[in-house]
Amino acid sequence: MARSMLYLSVLRKLRVPGAAPLAASSLPTMHPVPTVLWLINVYVRDALTRLDETRARVTSIFGDLLKMDSTKKITKKLAGGAAGTAAWVTNVGNEYGQVLMSVLTAAEGGGLVDMAWYREAGKAPPRVLYVDRDCCATVGQCQTSKLFHEWHELVVRLDVWHLMRRFARGVTTDSHQLYGLFMARLSFAIFEWDAEDVSRLRGAKQSEEGRDAQEVKLSAKELARHCRRRTRGAVKTERLVQEVLDTFWHVTDSMGVPLIDRARMEEIWSTLRRHLD
Repeated sequence: MARSMLYLSVLRKLRVPGAAPLAASSLPTMHPVPTVLWLINVYVRDALTRLDETRARVTSIFGDLLKMDSTKKITKKLAGGAAGTAAWVTNVGNEYGQVLMSVLTAAEGGGLVDMAWYREAGKAPPRVLYVDRDCCATVGQCQTSKLFHEWHELVVRLDVWHLMRRFARGVTTDSHQLYGLFMARLSFAIFEWDAEDVSRLRGAKQSEEGRDAQEVKLSAKELARHCRRRTRGAVKTERLVQEVLDTFWHVTDSMGVPLIDRARMEEIWSTLRRHLD
């Protein structure tokens, strides 16, 4: 009512001289503005009409190269009635960075057999699965291969990031002054930037800055944003990793604390050699 009276007073001030005064009955009816709850209800009802289409889109994401990783950190953040109901969260992604599934379980590895939607969708199974553990077996199949036994030609491999994390277990402490340098050298021994991508980036930055090719400096952030990385290969990686270890065997900080626990690192390195291929 207050809005109608205000609207009427404004029209009376703007009316043409000599025109008949406006009556309240000639004003349009002012409908109430929908509330937030009403808008949410409309959106939910509209979403329900597209539920089958949405479900089809979500479950139609596949991949040839999968990565599976489990963690306990997320489950520790559960609060309220959900607190303590799960011990592990397992995420599975593909080569495009898309998350295919995320499962909360009471034990590691449970509930993952539902990935058989590949068969139900008529899709070819993935070719490679990268995991953080259970990727090898001295006799017979590894535990991961047994879990996905329907994928007969599946190749299970240790994820390269977890390979690096296993090297990190061989240091005395990750707060050591030389820990960052050691991990950087280790990363350089395993990865290399794609030469073609680096050349294109250098050429683009050269034309932008107007400098000679030798003067162009590429930062780590620029390389990570515009260039691809790849592993160097088993033979070269083994040689370079051994050189890194030989360099840091006896290195200490300013207090004389060694960076590497040699006995533990030698055991780790002897185990990780078979993962390089």
